Amino acid sequence: MRIVLLAFLSFCFSVTSCKSDKVSEVIIETQEQLEARTISQKDIESIRYDDFGLSPDSQKAANDWQKFQELNTQIEVLKKGDLAYFSGDPLIIKTLMQELRTEIPKTLQTNEIYARITALDTKTQKLNSLLRLANINKEEKINVIKEFLTTISNLNLQINKKFEFEKNDVIKPE
Repeated sequence: MRIVLLAFLSFCFSVTSCKSDKVSEVIIETQEQLEARTISQKDIESIRYDDFGLSPDSQKAANDWQKFQELNTQIEVLKKGDLAYFSGDPLIIKTLMQELRTEIPKTLQTNEIYARITALDTKTQKLNSLLRLANINKEEKINVIKEFLTTISNLNLQINKKFEFEKNDVIKPE
């Protein structure tokens, strides 16, 4: 009985320790495949949206708004095809958006501008989350970049409207 048990265990051991014929494949990505999923400056320049800049009055008001200036600097870097900041640590993005909201100058504290900052916060976090995923295709990433750029443009437009409205404020006769 011991010999049969020993023979059975030897057989089981030899079957399980046999060399597997499976060869793991190494997938090498070609340069074409890498370029097909990489977003370049040319791709970002081809995005069509209404890009509103700040008027001179708006620039004066936002000049001391440090986080807004930092955001604009990062947007210029983004437009050159460098996505590193917006695909980085989400905590940095959240901190920037919180500080952008808390450090807003008194002259710009209106409900409309706060609403645009909230929309910008949402689109920035969406941009960050999609750029960090490797399985998202290039078109989706370009679409989320377009949404982000449109949102920052809408914030600029709202800031411009505020100062234009104040400039054209005419006292109405009673």
